[in-house]
Amino acid sequence: MRKLLSAGLFRLSRCKAFWLSCAVMAGLETAAMLSLSRQALEAAYFAGINSIDSGYFIFPALVGFLSALVCAFFIGPEYGDGAMRNKIVTGCKRRDVYLSNLLLSCLASLVMCLAAIVPALSLGLPLLGGFRMGAQRAAFTTLGILALALAYAAIFTLLVMLIDNRTVSSVAALVLALLFLVAGTYFYNKLNAPPTVQGYELSINGELVETEPTPNPAYVPEGPVREVYEFLDTFLPGGQSIHYCDLSADHVEDMIVCDAVIFLLTTAAGLALFRRKDLK
Repeated sequence: MRKLLSAGLFRLSRCKAFWLSCAVMAGLETAAMLSLSRQALEAAYFAGINSIDSGYFIFPALVGFLSALVCAFFIGPEYGDGAMRNKIVTGCKRRDVYLSNLLLSCLASLVMCLAAIVPALSLGLPLLGGFRMGAQRAAFTTLGILALALAYAAIFTLLVMLIDNRTVSSVAALVLALLFLVAGTYFYNKLNAPPTVQGYELSINGELVETEPTPNPAYVPEGPVREVYEFLDTFLPGGQSIHYCDLSADHVEDMIVCDAVIFLLTTAAGLALFRRKDLK
């Protein structure tokens, strides 16, 4: 395992997708903090509403896509150049091969997050002041985002390790990341839909006047369906990303538990399936 990790770290240090992802994370947060501080200086109005909170919690939106990209370009080539098969031929256990790639993918995801966190705090705190939500809650929410990054790494490691075609695995990983985000957006919107919507009509004078509120067909009433939506909204990584970005992650501890479950289930499934995979 030690040799696998050492060789993997060397390959990761030369992985262009990894360094590009880190640069994107750092650039995103740097641009966000500079933009918020510029707005605060230009008008007193912005100074009252802009805080480090709104700029700091942007990077969770990209964690899934960048994790998918790094896993595909870091692990995928091992099938094409025969490295995966050579590891097994030289006596490495399949379990060690899978776990080493999983650990390296997790490390890459955490480093990418740190690439966003460090410039965000370095610029945001002196330019915009402390967190409006409080330092303790901000730290705990950051911990939740790191847990989300590990869950994403476990999911995409499973996917890429089981698909031996790099092109297919890359496309599949990116599509899955997009599906997670689309599903998360759907459940988030359904759960936040109001029970009624305000109606309007044009009066005789040509003015737009309010009418009686009408039931909202998009509203999900209390019951089993809403409970399922709430569970999926909390459990799916895409829903978690949206809540972190929207500053509405009120149950971070539940999300961390869900991330732990995802990590354990995908790792167990990956180990079992990779043990039976035919490495041609």
